[in-house]
Amino acid sequence: MIEDPHRFDGVAVLGVDEHVWQWLVARPKDWSKRIEVVAMGGFTGFKTAAAEELPAAVAIMDPFHVIGLAGDALGNCRRRVQHDIFGRRGVKGDPLYQARRTLLTGASLLTEKQQARMAALFDDDQHAEVQATWSVYQNMITAYRENDRGLGKYFLQHTIDRISSGVPTGLVEIRKLARTLKKRAADVLGYFDRPRTSNGPPRSSTADSNTSAAPSSASATSPTTSPGACSKPEASDPTYTLVRQDPDVSGL
Repeated sequence: MIEDPHRFDGVAVLGVDEHVWQWLVARPKDWSKRIEVVAMGGFTGFKTAAAEELPAAVAIMDPFHVIGLAGDALGNCRRRVQHDIFGRRGVKGDPLYQARRTLLTGASLLTEKQQARMAALFDDDQHAEVQATWSVYQNMITAYRENDRGLGKYFLQHTIDRISSGVPTGLVEIRKLARTLKKRAADVLGYFDRPRTSNGPPRSSTADSNTSAAPSSASATSPTTSPGACSKPEASDPTYTLVRQDPDVSGL
């Protein structure tokens, strides 16, 4: 299969990583011109290179990487607040440390025990910044899980707009996330016009990965990218939805 010179015939969606560019340059120009969509992460170098090598293709920042940014923001916020409270990293017995995996779990997937743990966690005013960041994370997942693509796009646009202004300076992780999402808004929101476009590997964790893939007949990754980069995990059930709520950041 890998030696078949025609294995990429008909490809219209290309997932890119740091290894793809040399390979792409070696592809016939008439083949490159057929690429319609380039799926990528948040590294701006990918976007610059895509514009140079595939100027006619639409750049899409796929859900796997977008939600990854939100998850990173939530994790960084949790660790910062943990240190602010205790002056050290989290250890067994610390509420925020114990909840580190649960925080990254889709809200509708929580067990009753986990829901009670989250309620107790957010009852503590010291954790208000974590709760605000968690709300943003969950809202972004909700947008991608919405069956109505137009509504999902609206939800995500609303979330980006909501966190792009008026966020207290103390919420550094949300503000940083907002700057990235606002700068790459066209690429992020473009996913909803070309759903199932992805360059992210499946995740088998409680983080409920939002990886989804274009049909195998219409997409490809570079030869150096794992075949898993064009697969859809069971967690990407399109019927799965979350309850959406606006992050309450006004009083922080």
